[in-house]
Amino acid sequence: MAQTLETCRGLNRHGRLQEASGCYQTLLLTKDAYVRAEAHWALGRYPEANDEFRKAVALQPKNVLYRVRWGRLFLNRQQKQDAASLFQEALEIKSDHAGALLGLALAASEGFDRAASEIARKALEADPKLAEARVLLAAMALEDNNPGLAAEEADKAMAIDPECLEAMALRATMDWLDDKPESPYLTRILKLNPAYGEVYAVAGRFFVLNRRYEEAIRLYRKALELNPNLNKARAELGLNLMRLGQDQEARQQLERCYKAGETYPAVGNPLRLLDSYKNFKYFRSGNTILKLHEKEAELLQPYFEAELKRAMATYEKKYKMKLDRPVQLEVYPDHEDFAVRILGMPGMGALGVTFVNVVAMDSPSSRKPGEFHWATTLWHELSHVYTLAATRQRMPRWFTEGMAVYEETAVSAEWG
Repeated sequence: MAQTLETCRGLNRHGRLQEASGCYQTLLLTKDAYVRAEAHWALGRYPEANDEFRKAVALQPKNVLYRVRWGRLFLNRQQKQDAASLFQEALEIKSDHAGALLGLALAASEGFDRAASEIARKALEADPKLAEARVLLAAMALEDNNPGLAAEEADKAMAIDPECLEAMALRATMDWLDDKPESPYLTRILKLNPAYGEVYAVAGRFFVLNRRYEEAIRLYRKALELNPNLNKARAELGLNLMRLGQDQEARQQLERCYKAGETYPAVGNPLRLLDSYKNFKYFRSGNTILKLHEKEAELLQPYFEAELKRAMATYEKKYKMKLDRPVQLEVYPDHEDFAVRILGMPGMGALGVTFVNVVAMDSPSSRKPGEFHWATTLWHELSHVYTLAATRQRMPRWFTEGMAVYEETAVSAEWG
């Protein structure tokens, strides 16, 4: 039987991964550049896929699908601007192409741009049967803490496609976020595709958004148990291990991703930052770990250690609780290193971030004198450590942020 893209995708969709791989290998022999591009992509050969998409578009410059799929490859590789350009080119050829509109919506959603919802609805106007647009709307609703709307959109996706695994994954995620130990949607997913580790990877992302990092790490591990080739899940596992200060395993996971071809900045940047940790010094004292760059460690250590202990003593008394592990405070003289520490990418505007018992923040030297009050940031972030620990990471973001702002200004009328 002659193999087609749909044959290969069907095998992959139902968890027959080895057969799907063999199917795609066969398609590499075709004379069709577009089919070769899709096969290379499915096999994780991203540079080759890019080259073949370029050939396909050159041969058929008016083919909208080719530009859209090429854009989706760029989006997959975290090259959002290149992806958006291709989607726009596709829309110049066909202004109401649903796939191109969906691509733009996906690109916008990666930056939590509210325009993504409007663009996704335009895609649905062009093609009411576009289940993927419904999945995107469901995901954005869940990001916005609107589980009712998220469930509604996910159900609409499943009404269009009863085997829509992505929609079922969102429904399972909602069950787990509600602390339900089991989800009927997981049963349905694994019946259709026993290797669909993406269900746990999707859930992991939303647990991260809800600051439930330790649970997210467990979910990413489950994703990789079902399918060890989910390199994006492995990258997220590595980044979240790094967030919690588990640098050795973080490096192992990220290096494995990089060697597998996941060479985009969100993998490469954290690896470079981990290399730079040889320039940091660690100061352990009781239930605190202070991590400072060697060029300013001697100067900062007495100030930060004293303020950290003062804040912890205050919060222990106020919240009537002791933490079950040490607090690690990391101080970065380079703001972009701090941003990579948090997101894997530079360009973050925050001054400090908390991950369970780990606080990372800018050093006073990372900003011009007078731009920020470092002790205010320390007290703000340490408040998160205590309030989130007290509620097992279940405190709404707006509430914990409000509490942190209150705590930072309660220390001194001159702060904040």
